[in-house]
Amino acid sequence: MVSIPSDAAGMRLSDWLADNGYPISADCGGRGTCGKCAVRVLDGTFFADSLCKTNLIPDDRGTILACHAWCAPTGATIVCSAHSGSGLTTFSAAPNKLGTSDKEADQLGAAIDIGTTTLAAALINLHTGEVLRTASRLNPQCSFGADVMSRIGAAADPKTLARMQSLIHSAIREMLSELCPRSPLWVLTVAGNTTMLHLLLGISPEGMGAYPFTPAFTEGKTLSGDALGLPVKTVAILPSASAFIGADVISGIYATDMASAKDPVLLCDIGTNGEMVLFTGQDHGARWYTASAAAGPALEGAGISTGVGGIAGAVCSVSSSGHGDPRFIIRTIEDKEPIGICGSGLIDLAAAMLARADLDETGYLEEDPFPYAKSSTDDLCITQEDIRALQLAKSAIRAGMEALCDAAGIAHAALSCVYLAGGLGCYMNVGSAVAIGLLPKDLHDRITAVGNTALGGAASLAYHPEDTEQLQRIANSCKCIDLNRSEVFNTLFIEHMMFPDTEDSI
Repeated sequence: MVSIPSDAAGMRLSDWLADNGYPISADCGGRGTCGKCAVRVLDGTFFADSLCKTNLIPDDRGTILACHAWCAPTGATIVCSAHSGSGLTTFSAAPNKLGTSDKEADQLGAAIDIGTTTLAAALINLHTGEVLRTASRLNPQCSFGADVMSRIGAAADPKTLARMQSLIHSAIREMLSELCPRSPLWVLTVAGNTTMLHLLLGISPEGMGAYPFTPAFTEGKTLSGDALGLPVKTVAILPSASAFIGADVISGIYATDMASAKDPVLLCDIGTNGEMVLFTGQDHGARWYTASAAAGPALEGAGISTGVGGIAGAVCSVSSSGHGDPRFIIRTIEDKEPIGICGSGLIDLAAAMLARADLDETGYLEEDPFPYAKSSTDDLCITQEDIRALQLAKSAIRAGMEALCDAAGIAHAALSCVYLAGGLGCYMNVGSAVAIGLLPKDLHDRITAVGNTALGGAASLAYHPEDTEQLQRIANSCKCIDLNRSEVFNTLFIEHMMFPDTEDSI
């Protein structure tokens, strides 16, 4: 239960909840269409308009939408879904740079990856480079929408931009205090997509909301912690390459040591945007190409009727029980009661449904809605609209990968390695991803999950700040491919909307 005090009067309920440590999901950006910010009113009154003149009547279940409710001076008591969650803090690909250090043994620094959905941070011994501990949480800006375009739209209002900046600063301060109560730290190295970095600095990202998608800055920045109200001496913002190829991707280049590869290699962070960087290899011209495929939030559980992020109770793995049994075998995060399905579970579910012919190659779902699990109160179902959202997402990623290879003048089969970064890449079943056509079958054995390379690279750069200049040069040399204007991408996008023939995907 959450008690809403009388002094919250006149505030939008979703804003009060975000400001007071109750981040709620608002995939639609507060338009009232996704229904995921619903809360149950136990007592008290809310208003239906910002002028606080019309009472808001709860539905027959006693619920209201927090994004369309204004607090009353009488106060209230509500029940809201716990959207606590965590970001991925593990990373398996980081440069092994051994050597002596002239830093003092007790100097500590930190690194953070500011993701659209989650935040992940690490405490680093700057004398040895050792990661001492990590922390993560949901990005408190989630109440302003599930994707960067929603956040950009919200930030067009200067007051909202200031609120979003305040929320992220508060979250970072709390995470740094959790990592190390002693302050200040020596340095905080920051990775994140370009929009998140703008919001961190309180700079309007409005230029990235429409073509030609122009960011206010892409270069790396060094500021004092005092300038941002953070308990660190220095804040180092890592460089981005473009509006949609941010410091998280550029940091991933460093973490995977892609620049030393002799043959073509691809790094892909699959999420709301499929952010990709291709290096042709030292023996093949040493050129850098990047692209961002607008996949939509389906692969992160947003925009799916029963979709959730990577939180406790999320269905993260699905397989068919076989032998004519109509049930699926599911696994949930932390083995909790199922509350919805996250991206890895959605990919598994579609693959299992294709194998059982519950779903055909066109994506047609004969039984709509289709139950895949049971909660304590109801069936959890997938709908035809959900399947279409998955098809759009997987087609954008796959077509983007192949169009990027085409722009670099190589066949995708020539890639020596494909690094999958981020939470979905880490937990996704590659076999299921191949079965639905998200990833090419002929690259199956060359795909490596590398975890949170944005955090891994930022952590390494806190220890080796001299390498930041090299990373800036790489960011400046990236050729950014506009997939929206690519005929190859548009053709492949239509082609990959279909699911593969089940025999071909095995």
